Amino acid sequence: MEQLLQRPIAGLGYELLEVQYRHEGRWMLRLVIDGPRGVDLDACGAVSELAGRVLDVEDPIPQKYALEVTSPGLFRPLTSPRHFAQSVGKVARMQLAPGVLPERKNRTLRGKIEGLDGEDVLIDEIGGNRLRLPQAALKSARLDPDL
Repeated sequence: MEQLLQRPIAGLGYELLEVQYRHEGRWMLRLVIDGPRGVDLDACGAVSELAGRVLDVEDPIPQKYALEVTSPGLFRPLTSPRHFAQSVGKVARMQLAPGVLPERKNRTLRGKIEGLDGEDVLIDEIGGNRLRLPQAALKSARLDPDL
């Protein structure tokens, strides 16, 4: 789905951050987008219209579904080195991929992103551990601000 929609959405000047497809009383296809100046209602509308046209032509989903386009909000997903670089100094919650740090019982960690070094993310874990993990070792990551 991401491969189908990434290029057309980029053509509008937005980045497709995340695609969620799940059953929430009905099937929901949620696209999370961002842009250089953020995302407003007009951006969501333009991306929704474009994605709807692409999906109608390609028809990759057999069920009826609702399409929703949204901004990343406060809990923005971190999916690329650029996202991590933009988030230096911010707190994130990260899910470790299976087999990473096998001595840990909990595969979730929370810490401040200290920087990037090549493919590695430098993390100051809440609780004191400093970690250096390849981005590929993170199954998922998203900002997790203190509210």
